[in-house]
This record gives sequence, structure tokens and C-alpha cells, in this order.
Amino acid sequence: MGITPTGNNPYQRKTRQSPEMKLQAECFKEAWNAYPVTRKLLFHVANELDRPDANARMGAIRRAEGIVKGVSDLVLLIPRGGYHGLMIEMKTLEGYQRPEQREWQALVEAQGYRYEVIRTKEAFMALLDEYLGEK
Repeated sequence: MGITPTGNNPYQRKTRQSPEMKLQAECFKEAWNAYPVTRKLLFHVANELDRPDANARMGAIRRAEGIVKGVSDLVLLIPRGGYHGLMIEMKTLEGYQRPEQREWQALVEAQGYRYEVIRTKEAFMALLDEYLGEK
């Protein structure tokens, strides 16, 4: 993953999306269109330190602002089925949770949140259908 120039303008840059970022964007768009109730209550936690534009200074600033390793990619702040909300970690079919992600999962589950790892758009929509009791 990195930033690559596009066209003849070296100042115009394009960020390549990882497969997980692409999956997340597709899922978010689908949820936005299918579930108006989730708008503004389903959101991404910008918690990455390994972004293409990251450097030591930005890392220090982000840690000071409250970045926490392992936090899920998406948060849905709608209580359902005895849970306070839903935490969603996006992974490709080959992806796996890092130890800090598993640790964070255990912490939020102990506090009454539901946590799911999602690998496809279909699984994401099925999760929302089930969690929101829509279908």
C-alpha cells in the first residue's frame, strides 16, 4: 500500500485502497442506502497508525489524541438484543485479527457490546439484518 502519483502532475496523488478498506467502503455504502436508521450511528474509527502518510510525528500526535490499538473498524451505536452496540472488524477472507484486536474484542464484549468479524458484503448485510431485526 502506498501513495502513487497520477497523470503528469506529481502533486496530484492517489491513495491505493487495501482490500479491507475497499470491503469496508462497499459495506458502509450498502448500509447507508439500506438502513437510514444507521446513518450517523454507524461510523468508522480512524484509528490506524500504518497509513501511507504516517510518520513518527503524526503517530505521536495521534497517540496523544487517544488512538487505541485494536479498536474495531466500524461502530454501530444502536442497542439491540441486550447489547449496548455493535463493533465490526473488517477482514478479507485471508485476513486475521492481530493480538491487540482480540484483546479489544474481549474488553468490549465484557462491557456488553457485540463484536463481529466480517469478511464479505453479504455477511455484513446479513449481520445488520439480524442485529437490527429488519429481515
